[in-house]
Amino acid sequence: MQGSRTVFVFFSLALILGLGSCSRKDEEVFDRDRVHSPVNDQDAVVPGRGGTPPQYDPGSDGWETEKWSADISAQLKGVFKLLLEGGDWKMALASACAADFKGVRMSLTNRPVSALRKESVTIEKPGGVIEFPVFSQAFTEIIDRVGLAQGMQRAKAKVIGIGMEDDGRISCEILFHLAGHQGGKVRDLTGEWRSLWVLQAGIPKLLSIEGEAYLTTSSMGRFNDVTEAALGSTPSFAAQFYRGQDHWTGQIEMLTGIDIGGWQGLALADVNGDGRDDIYVAQPGGLPNRLYVQQQDGKFTDRSATAGVDFLESSHGNLLVDLDNDGDQDLIVGLSDGIVLMENDGKGNFQTRQTKILPAAIPYSIAAADHDRDGDLDFFVCCYNRRAGVNRHHVFARPVPYHDANNGGRNAMFRNDGSWRFSNITRRAGLDANNRRFSYAACWEDYDNDGDLDLYVANDFGRNNLYKNVTSDDGLPRFEDVAETVGVLDIAPGMSACWGDCNNDGNPDLYVGNMFSAAGHRITSQGRFHEGADPGTREKYRRHARGNSLFMNDGGGRFTDESTRAGVSIGRWAWASKFADLDGDGWEDIVVANGFVTQQDSGDL
Repeated sequence: MQGSRTVFVFFSLALILGLGSCSRKDEEVFDRDRVHSPVNDQDAVVPGRGGTPPQYDPGSDGWETEKWSADISAQLKGVFKLLLEGGDWKMALASACAADFKGVRMSLTNRPVSALRKESVTIEKPGGVIEFPVFSQAFTEIIDRVGLAQGMQRAKAKVIGIGMEDDGRISCEILFHLAGHQGGKVRDLTGEWRSLWVLQAGIPKLLSIEGEAYLTTSSMGRFNDVTEAALGSTPSFAAQFYRGQDHWTGQIEMLTGIDIGGWQGLALADVNGDGRDDIYVAQPGGLPNRLYVQQQDGKFTDRSATAGVDFLESSHGNLLVDLDNDGDQDLIVGLSDGIVLMENDGKGNFQTRQTKILPAAIPYSIAAADHDRDGDLDFFVCCYNRRAGVNRHHVFARPVPYHDANNGGRNAMFRNDGSWRFSNITRRAGLDANNRRFSYAACWEDYDNDGDLDLYVANDFGRNNLYKNVTSDDGLPRFEDVAETVGVLDIAPGMSACWGDCNNDGNPDLYVGNMFSAAGHRITSQGRFHEGADPGTREKYRRHARGNSLFMNDGGGRFTDESTRAGVSIGRWAWASKFADLDGDGWEDIVVANGFVTQQDSGDL
């Protein structure tokens, strides 16, 4: 936040940079064309096992609704695949409908570029409601009105709710998303269908459908992947990152701390003062951390060893900031046992100045700020998991209770006392309150505009923290957890958090990256899920599947949840999030890094 532009991404670098994974018998040969191809061929196999991957039978465990969901999804995905490829999608759509199909009723409205702004876009053809007896006619009209008849590049559907009505019909909630480029603008049509289906020969057939759809347009430009051009000729990058995680977990002893998750993170800053941003990449145990320094031509060279930062120990969370106020970017590295603080000599060479042991937990991310306004940077360390046994963080403790766990690691706050001395002030600063969560990320901001920095912490498996910075009787800053009081508790699988003023009213708003799960929506809404649990507990489980959260600051110290109205809750399986004005129009957009293990493309949203 202060000192450098730092990005925490809790996923593998290969996924962040858009790389696939590869496995070759000849490990010294890299077929980059193959590496960069989408992992979606039907012959994909599980590495090391051979054969075709096993297929899950959704009806095998007694959840008949999941069997219906799979059948409905397969029909819709087939329709959308033909729509994108120019095939006979109308015939496929007709075959998905029952013989006595009742028709379509769909409202089609404009959604502003942000629902929180006072400007809108225009659907080319007027008329807010579309009604047709034939589904393909209605769908053609929708596509035509929003200007996606040509240039469509995405068409997806996802079942998020399903159940049996009293009359034996199947009710089904479906999210859909169409997107493409038209007239120099990006067009997105998102909506929800409420549908009824009947079983015919055991297969659901569509009986009726109604719902809403919203159009947004923007002048957002295209982004090009320049990974190969910038880093492809760097030997260590090709050797280390063009291979998939399966390769390294099969080659490196588990005792080194190698893991399959890729939660390590990366940091960006100008380490040698040449005006160009460089990249520092944390790695799991047994693989060296890498410092890539940018050259004048935009390519990067590996300075990891000569700079003294090629740690082989498992590393989570790193930060480039000026800790000693000498104008260059120093380095904080989170290792298995604690924190290493390294001084930059101004030329991108680093020397260890301090180490701080964290006996209770393993660091996962770091956020720096001048919390006491004394002119130097302090830092907060998120510790996801309790230390168990011999530093085995990759086998993490079972969260208890799952929906609101309070048995995670203890975070730590370090005050900068100058001359490379740092004090752990977690308890005396009041930051030990509610400090047993599975914390992934933290971010600083003066949310109440009182002149000092407050701290938000995103926690997996439960409630988050907003620590308000207050002044104690001795004149030192202390923190009080006010998350529930001000409306940002957000009990969910918190992965990331960021502050920004998305409606330009001068008050910092908050966006929290969680996880959206269509299966979670379906399962947690059904009566047989957690039978006997109290309604509050069941609601918390349902909330876990909703997705990301946008909390708008009302300027009076409280927040309102505008996630659904603003259309920003479904960030897929989200990890990192960031406010940024990507198109230079003066309004902050939101970037969300999402995904999970690279494998055969399921067509999922």
